[in-house]
Amino acid sequence: MAWIKRGLITLVVLFALFAGVIAWFLSGLDANQYKPKIVKLAADQGIALTLDGDIGWQIWPNIALKLEGVKLAPLALPSESLLEADKVAVGVALMPLLDKRIEAKEVVLLGPQVALTVDQNGKGNWELITEAMEAKAKLDEKQQQEQPPKLDVPEESAEPAQGLELALEQLRLEDGVLRYTDKQTGTEYAISKLHISADNLVPGGKPGEVQLRAEIAGSDLPKPVNLDIHSTLAIDEGLNGLRVQPANIKLTGAEGAEAKINLRGNVRRAKSDAPWQIQLNLNVDVEPITGWLAAVGSEFKPQSSSALQKLHIETDISGTDKQMFLEPLQLVLDDNRLEGSASFQASTTANGVPSVSLSLTGGELNVDDYLPPPAAGPQPDELTADVAAAQPVPLPLESMRGFNAKLDLTLEKLHALDFEIDQPQLAVNVNNGLYQLNKLAAGLYGGTLNSTGVFNARGNSARGELSGGLTGVEISKVQEALFASDEPEAANAKKVTLSGKTDLTWVGQTNGADTLALQKNLRAAVQLNSKELSLAPFNLEKGMCQLVSYAEKTPMPEKEWPAQTRLQDLRTSVNLNGDVAKVEGINAGIENIALTGDGTVDLEQQQFDFALGLALVGEKTSGNGCSVQNSRWRNRALPLRCKAKFDEAGATTCKPDSRRLDDLIREELKYKAEKKYGDKVEEKTEELKDKLKDKFKGLFNRGD
Repeated sequence: MAWIKRGLITLVVLFALFAGVIAWFLSGLDANQYKPKIVKLAADQGIALTLDGDIGWQIWPNIALKLEGVKLAPLALPSESLLEADKVAVGVALMPLLDKRIEAKEVVLLGPQVALTVDQNGKGNWELITEAMEAKAKLDEKQQQEQPPKLDVPEESAEPAQGLELALEQLRLEDGVLRYTDKQTGTEYAISKLHISADNLVPGGKPGEVQLRAEIAGSDLPKPVNLDIHSTLAIDEGLNGLRVQPANIKLTGAEGAEAKINLRGNVRRAKSDAPWQIQLNLNVDVEPITGWLAAVGSEFKPQSSSALQKLHIETDISGTDKQMFLEPLQLVLDDNRLEGSASFQASTTANGVPSVSLSLTGGELNVDDYLPPPAAGPQPDELTADVAAAQPVPLPLESMRGFNAKLDLTLEKLHALDFEIDQPQLAVNVNNGLYQLNKLAAGLYGGTLNSTGVFNARGNSARGELSGGLTGVEISKVQEALFASDEPEAANAKKVTLSGKTDLTWVGQTNGADTLALQKNLRAAVQLNSKELSLAPFNLEKGMCQLVSYAEKTPMPEKEWPAQTRLQDLRTSVNLNGDVAKVEGINAGIENIALTGDGTVDLEQQQFDFALGLALVGEKTSGNGCSVQNSRWRNRALPLRCKAKFDEAGATTCKPDSRRLDDLIREELKYKAEKKYGDKVEEKTEELKDKLKDKFKGLFNRGD
């Protein structure tokens, strides 16, 4: 065993001797000779570099340069450091040291702190450095242009100078902190507990492992988010390519929220001034989405507990750094699958704008599941007050400009706002603030919807136009969806309802810089046609028979009157002017009764007022209706007025129109007086007027 002991002693002596030789050699190699050059090089780029103390050497565990108290700041504001590090160690290769050359192999940063700040004017402190670097580049270019050409004289070869070369094999960063403060918006973010470990970062070498761990906190994050990255990277020769094999990124938030991103592929360019060529595969899994909403401080909760639980994105990314394509693109939100493609085009000119496009096709989607639960509705009076007190919301016109976009969306079925929509198709083009609705088509309750429009947001105010039509739609389903209520109805409630196939066409326009102006300036023309439309709980034929019964002193027919009116061949037009809709040219048939009239609907006051006329064609109102003996009651419009608040409309809303009834009384008075008294008509006028008024008094107020 003695030889082992002697061998160990020999190795220790040799190691000590070798360390002594290295220490003696390093003592003769002064690394501080590079210090002024490094500081000046940084200053030339607009960077104030501070190195507290001398640049020293460390022998164990690796031979390395030691820098302490490193600070980096804009040259114009040297006291406001962007980066500070307690210690920086640069590991060097041993063999190049024998030639008096320093070749960096490893960089270690301990406790680096980066502070990025945006001032009240929206300018970042790092911009001082970038502006200085750009100014330096322009100055160098100008000096090069002004410098006279040199004579082509062969130069004598010189000995290679001592220098610092970078062939980085390892990078290690421990306990780093990056802070971002925006004084303009009052937001703050911090990346702390930052640890980075990277191996084999030598261009042209084998793939290396990169690991990163950090904690992200901010003013918009109630709780920190943990970031974990593990990747295998390979750098091409000349820094002209990067291979990702793969990169696994994991984010963990509060309430068990996780997001996993897997990226695989490469980014390459043929030469330093050539565009980057991208070929990547991307997979993203987020679960649950509600957890991430809570992680960013949102209190949003969807109607359905099964909504916003998971999101999956999968796509291939190809193209260049100026134009990228995502195809095929697959989006899976909970149980809803969408497939298609997307693209991005960067601006190609100084005044150009970027462009994006998205084309998706999917199955059935229930949008209502993702909306917030319905709140307890206010009382009608409260709702009217809230609408009146609502403040206009300015349109984000500036944000609506500055980009081009194209959207194409096709679904098999869409459930939105209680509407059941079949085969919806949407095609929208955006051209730097000009929004064109090229197609809005769908099947809606047995009918079809088609609409086109344009919205111009390029000026100080916006202008919009919309035209289209609904064909063969079941109007009762539309009414049910628009005016649905979760409140139980009383057994004796008499809700005003419409039913029947209806055709609608419209054209409208508006303008304004806020939501209130768009509403007030809305001008639209609507045409409505229906072969047969049912209106409940009114029975206008019964009202006609009551009027005739009183006038002719005949009994009402013994029959059960249905609580509805069937309108035939209904035609009318609606002109919308802001909050007021004028309904003109109402024409319809009710068995043997001709209905005419017009009216207004005040959306702001939530009320309507219609002046209608009922004229009998023939001797009976219908096959089993009432008979009219006096021919003077035929083909004459008997006046009705339907006036009420939206929430107060009912079976007794339509009553004889006293204003127009006076005109009818005068006509009948004149006819009877002329027929009976001839020249003495004036003397009997007042007597007959009072008598006829009594006849018409109280019509439509009886319950029979």
